[in-house]
Amino acid sequence: MRAGLLALTAAAIGLALGALLQSRTTAPAAPAPGVVDIGFAQHMSRHHDQAVMLVSLFLQKHDTPLAGFSHRILEGQLVELGQMRGWLALWDEPLTPDSLAMSWMLAGSEPPDDELRAYLLACEASSSGMPGLATTDEIQTLTQAEGETRDRIFLELMQRHHEGGLPMLNFAAREAKLPAVRQLAERMLVEQLREIARMRGGMPAATAGEPGSAQRPAP
Repeated sequence: MRAGLLALTAAAIGLALGALLQSRTTAPAAPAPGVVDIGFAQHMSRHHDQAVMLVSLFLQKHDTPLAGFSHRILEGQLVELGQMRGWLALWDEPLTPDSLAMSWMLAGSEPPDDELRAYLLACEASSSGMPGLATTDEIQTLTQAEGETRDRIFLELMQRHHEGGLPMLNFAAREAKLPAVRQLAERMLVEQLREIARMRGGMPAATAGEPGSAQRPAP
């Protein structure tokens, strides 16, 4: 599983970077990214890394009706990771931020409002630098759980994870310098809000109709 995911990640990054490099050689130089573009790509990539890990651990040796839903999250996040890290490589920027500080979210066109200030304070108070990320203990609990308990823990962790990323998506969709970055943030925001709504609803009827979702037999 881990080797397959690494291969998918490498392929996604390679495809994105290849397309970006080809466009650079056949078109005029693109506008340089701003602080928000770079900060968003670095920190949201880090955020996506944990989502990929959570789904991967959740699915290991686990027959679940959430398989189709979780695979879609995995595939979407890998594609977005490829796009963001392709940009960072093209911009000659590090793939990871040099610190956990979310200072790029202070580079907007207006001073931060109360909601953004509260989020930045929550980031400072979090040991991971971002609210919503699962802790080591929570990840261990997920891997040790079985059956419906494992499903429930996964949905709780992934919902919280998605919700913790919404302020970054909102900010980048509004404040990023490059249109492509704003558009990606907007698409990610719509998709994650849709997934949050489904998880808040408890995924009724065991995600009936989901491709790849197995139905657990009744006890």
